[in-house]
Amino acid sequence: CPRGWPLRGDKCYWLSKQANNWTRSRDDCWGKSSRLLVLQSQEELDSIRLVIQGTHSVWTGVKATFPGGKWTWVDGSPLDPARFPVSGPVDGNSCGRLKGSQLYSEMCDVEFRWICQKDAA
Repeated sequence: CPRGWPLRGDKCYWLSKQANNWTRSRDDCWGKSSRLLVLQSQEELDSIRLVIQGTHSVWTGVKATFPGGKWTWVDGSPLDPARFPVSGPVDGNSCGRLKGSQLYSEMCDVEFRWICQKDAA
């Protein structure tokens, strides 16, 4: 992993120090040759909690897509609501933030810290 990116499992993670809206957070990860967090398992969520410990909320790479209001990760895969339920109302400007072990729907222009991920080399 690059310096300052903790290794958890087979992925490297980077937690921002400042806050930004979802789109700028996504673009920042892209600029680091990575992507906003895409959760694939409960084990990954458990290890992420060690990276973000004490941080109130962080942006993840999930956004509501319309029509239908389905949650989709930045890699194009659908969110599994049975595995990762999202709390809160969904509208045309809803993005997913992680607080503790729970995903919440939030207006995409609110500013939070964010977490990027990339595969370990």
